[in-house]
Amino acid sequence: MLQVSQLRKVFCNGNGMAKVALDNVDLHVEVGDFITIIGSNGAGKSTLLNAIAGVYGVDQGQIRIDGVDVTNQPEHRRAHLIGRVFQDPMIGTAASMSIEENLAIAVKRPERLGMAKGVTGRERARFRELLALLDLGLEDRLHEPVGLLSGGQRQALTLLMATISTPKLLLLDEHTAALDPKTAEQIGELTRKIVLGRRLTALMVTHNLQAALEFGNRTLMMDQGQIVLDLRNPRRAKMTVDDLLQQFMSVRGERFLDDRALLA
Repeated sequence: MLQVSQLRKVFCNGNGMAKVALDNVDLHVEVGDFITIIGSNGAGKSTLLNAIAGVYGVDQGQIRIDGVDVTNQPEHRRAHLIGRVFQDPMIGTAASMSIEENLAIAVKRPERLGMAKGVTGRERARFRELLALLDLGLEDRLHEPVGLLSGGQRQALTLLMATISTPKLLLLDEHTAALDPKTAEQIGELTRKIVLGRRLTALMVTHNLQAALEFGNRTLMMDQGQIVLDLRNPRRAKMTVDDLLQQFMSVRGERFLDDRALLA
């Protein structure tokens, strides 16, 4: 479903120094895979998602989604194939617009036909039904501005918007990291429910090693722009967080000491 081949991305700073963010990355994702991605800061996790989404152009390699070569397509041209939720709950929704209006935009996005003229009664009923599944009472607040929602409510809405039209690929970039622990757990379980219930194909970046093992069917570890470990069942099912930390230590060596507090 997703095929990434020999992907390379290099960033240059103002001093002319080069940073290799993706170093000949190969990744094959099957339909229905729910893959968690771990790694230290600067390992290339978010850069990989940004390259797949088209935020960054790549210097080398190919990206195919559902058989379509999107490597040279700008972000807006491949947006109908991809749903995305970011770390910041403020990203992904229009604060001044109502919940209903935000959902209407999300529904129309795959059609790439611009703004809808209005929301039909049938669409409104569907929005209420979908919002009720979140169990946050948002189905009774359709006309309220999104800016009035809490961070958790807004992230739940963003997740719903990203999946409402069943994208070919869902990208989750540490989408619970900015939330308090209780809310993060709620959004995590909601994510599991939506991804599994809708049989979506998803990549989820996380620093939570427990979540990396509990969510999905496969875990990737990245380091210095490369995928250095690809864990699948049954091996993955038997692993503990301590096992994963040992794997991380073997890859990072002395650099692991700088990551321990972040990953534990």
